[in-house]
Amino acid sequence: MANAVTLPRSLWIYGLCLPLALLIGYLLATPLSFSSMSVVGLIVLALFVPIILRWHHALLIVTWNAYFVVFFLPGEPSLGIVVACVSLFLVLLDRFMHKDHGYLHVPTVALPLLFLALAVLVTAKLSSGIGGRALGAETWGAKRYLSVFGAIIGYFAMVSRSVPEERAQLYASLFVLSGVSAVVSDVAYAAGPGFYFLFTLFPANLALSQAVSQDMMMRLSGVCFAAVSAYHFMLLRYGIRGICDLTRPWRLVSFLSLVVLSTFGGYRSAILLGVLIVFVQFFLEGLHKTRFLLPCILGGILSGALLIPLAEKLPLSVQRSLSFLPLDVNPAARYDAQYTLEWRFEIWRIVTPEIPKYFWLGKGFGYSGTDYYLAQESIKRGLHLPHEDTLISGNYHQGVLTLVIPFGVWGLIGFGAFGIASLRVLYSNYRYGRDSLKLVNTFLLAHFVARLIYYLFFHGQFDSDLVLFTGLVGLSIALNGGVKTAKTGNAGETGGPAPEIPAAAAGTVS
Repeated sequence: MANAVTLPRSLWIYGLCLPLALLIGYLLATPLSFSSMSVVGLIVLALFVPIILRWHHALLIVTWNAYFVVFFLPGEPSLGIVVACVSLFLVLLDRFMHKDHGYLHVPTVALPLLFLALAVLVTAKLSSGIGGRALGAETWGAKRYLSVFGAIIGYFAMVSRSVPEERAQLYASLFVLSGVSAVVSDVAYAAGPGFYFLFTLFPANLALSQAVSQDMMMRLSGVCFAAVSAYHFMLLRYGIRGICDLTRPWRLVSFLSLVVLSTFGGYRSAILLGVLIVFVQFFLEGLHKTRFLLPCILGGILSGALLIPLAEKLPLSVQRSLSFLPLDVNPAARYDAQYTLEWRFEIWRIVTPEIPKYFWLGKGFGYSGTDYYLAQESIKRGLHLPHEDTLISGNYHQGVLTLVIPFGVWGLIGFGAFGIASLRVLYSNYRYGRDSLKLVNTFLLAHFVARLIYYLFFHGQFDSDLVLFTGLVGLSIALNGGVKTAKTGNAGETGGPAPEIPAAAAGTVS
């Protein structure tokens, strides 16, 4: 006979589980429909609530650079931004209930970000508003606003907790390595229609270049981004000195192999950014003052000499990545790269004179979906120039233009102040941080500096690059427990010591 105390509990369990099982079984009859995936996703999310409450801060760090999309939300935002919103909500709830819980205050970074958020919000209100194709609006561009606000929210969520010292290396490694997930998109497309269901969780646009590439020039964007994330991990974990350690030759072989693999995307930026990061980190590690300088110079010269006779024998996507170098590459690869370069120059030539027009009030991210569709159809019929749709969408392929045209001088001021403050924070943590985080802090600073140079002078997109910038500086603050200084060591910018949070309590909500 059932116990009188346990009977109600059993009834509650069966009363909940049986209808839920029936519902899931019914939905799995049509597993690929949007309603089925949404409901099953929400049920799975509910089951993960205890894990989210316990590890939301760690999940934020791990998913920030991951190539996952939340398919059941409008616009399919990235998983990192969704986790950031959930994490910040839990942090604010926790602070409301426990006011003594510490927060890593860095006003010099927080204030410019808040100013930037205000400038974006006011501009959106006064210009074309925030519309979204996923919401059925005629004005598109909401996803870019989501990226900007998500980047700012992600920063505040990331600095809400200090990462325990014993987990700092692990968290930093997972922050970088999560980008390897980009390879799934290329693998799913190459595997055939039977694996296309993976595009529900992974962005399909990464496989677009593979799908539209000609057979003779197969461009693998996912492979490229995954390889870049992997060799970034090696720079963070071992540094250039450790990679070049001849007693462990597998490191140098692995690093060079990943660099070569990154060229299969056909992106010149993969080479340029890689060279910038390595150059800056080489300088920050002080290797220019050591015996490493001459072997590295000779190695670079030897690599260039080997490329001269081999360039035309490489895959066309690799040749396209190297086309900016004085090498004899296939005319098809050089023409394709040169065409896109001239296309960008033409866009910049047309857009630059419009800066005074949007100096005080930017045009925002919103644009007419109808105009964009008509422009694309006209381009297909040869009635418009190839850059007409890009001018409408505002994707100008240059960092400063994608900031000052949409948000005017106010966006430029906010981003400039954020960039300067972030450089100061990253440099302070690099200079005065713990010895155990020396290589991590060196890589974070080198990556930020290299990416900022590339964003300002070569290519960038404000809404997507801001996610990277806020993630790097937010991770640095979280790992170091604030901003390190020569006098206070582990003290934050406000002058008080960073609060100690037990490892068992980090990332929890009481």
